[in-house]
Amino acid sequence: MATLQSLGVALSSSAVLSQNAGGLQQQQQCSSRARVCGGVGVVPLRGGRRRTAVRVPAVGAEAVESSEIAEAVKARREVQDKAGAEGKNFVIREVDCVGKQDWHGAIVTKVEEIAAGTRCITLTAECSRELVKIEAAYRKAGQLAQVRIGEEVLTGVTCSSSPFSNVVNDPVLYKIRGDIPAGTTKLPQYSLSAKAPLDLHVTEAESPALFNLKEGDEVELGPFSETGLDLRPIMFLTRYSTQLIFAQGRGIAVARALMECRDGDNGSLNLGLREDVRLYYAASSPSSLAYKDRFGLWEGKKAKVRTIVENTNGEAWDGPVGSLLTLWDEDDIEYDPMTTGVVVCVEKSRREEVKSLLAEAGVPEGQIVTWDVDI
Repeated sequence: MATLQSLGVALSSSAVLSQNAGGLQQQQQCSSRARVCGGVGVVPLRGGRRRTAVRVPAVGAEAVESSEIAEAVKARREVQDKAGAEGKNFVIREVDCVGKQDWHGAIVTKVEEIAAGTRCITLTAECSRELVKIEAAYRKAGQLAQVRIGEEVLTGVTCSSSPFSNVVNDPVLYKIRGDIPAGTTKLPQYSLSAKAPLDLHVTEAESPALFNLKEGDEVELGPFSETGLDLRPIMFLTRYSTQLIFAQGRGIAVARALMECRDGDNGSLNLGLREDVRLYYAASSPSSLAYKDRFGLWEGKKAKVRTIVENTNGEAWDGPVGSLLTLWDEDDIEYDPMTTGVVVCVEKSRREEVKSLLAEAGVPEGQIVTWDVDI
C-alpha cells in the first residue's frame, strides 16, 4: 500500500483522501485572512500524485480582543513612563501624526542672569526623532540654534545645555522600530512628542530680542546648524587620559555643554572616565564670568576649573589677571603631550594665541579640536 510522510506521520492514500475532504470543508469555514485553520489539505503533484499539507491552527489570527488592545496600550505607556521617570526633565506624550517639520513651537520656562549682560534662556524644545529630522537635531556641543520670534528669525544662537540625551528618545525609537506588543498595530496611528529643556546663551548686545524674553513667552525653534564639535580624534579613553578645554567669550557655553554631558551619551567626551580634566576659562572682567554657580558641579565631576580675567575694572577679584597663556603658565598641571586631548572654544581673534600655546606645549595638531565658528 502506498504511503506518504508528512511531519513524520505515515498516512495511507485512502486515509489521505478521506482527510482531505474534511480538511477542505473546514478550510471553507475559515476567513480569508486566517487561511491556516486546522485539518489536512491536499496539494496536487505532477503525474497525478498527491501529497498532504497539515494546516496548523492559528491562534487569534482574526480577532484582537479589546482586552488585548488595552494590554498593548498599557505596555506602550509603561515604556514611556519608565523613560520619563529616568529622565525627570523631559516630557513624552502622544500627538497626532504630522510628520517631520523644520520648525517647532517652544516655550520659555526660565530666564537666568548668569553674567553682566548675559542670560541663560531655557526653552522646552521638541526633540522627538519622529518629528525632528536627525540632521536638524541638536546632537553635538557647539551646534547653533535658530529661533523665530514673530517674524524675526535669529540665527547663530549658542546652546549651553548638553545635547539631548539618548534616553529621551527611547520610547520614540521603540515605537519607530516596530518593537511593539501584538495588537498595537490595531490602534490608531499617532506620533510621540518628546520635549526637553534647552539652554541658550544670550547676550544683550548680540540678541536683544532673545535677551528680553520672559517666562511663558512662545517662540519657534528651527534646525540646528552643523557647527558642532567633532570629538572623534580625541575620543579614545586609554590613549587620551588628559583632556583640556580652553574657553573664552561665548565658548564657555560650549564648554558647559561638554562638562555637563553624561558619559556615554550624545556628544559626550566621557570626561568622568578621564584621569585629568581641566577647564581654562578667560573672561574680560570678574562680572562677565558666566556660570560661576556651576563651577562646583563641574569640579565634583573630577574637573579642575581655572579662571582668569583680562581686567578687573575696579571690581573685587582675588584671582589671576591676564590671558589664557598667563593662566596656562601659572597652572601646576603635569601632562604627557602625546596622551592629551584638547578642545578650543575661543573667539576667532584668540585662536592663534591658544594654537601657539599648545604648539609650545608639544601637543600635536591632530589632538586638538577647535570650535570653528566666526565669533
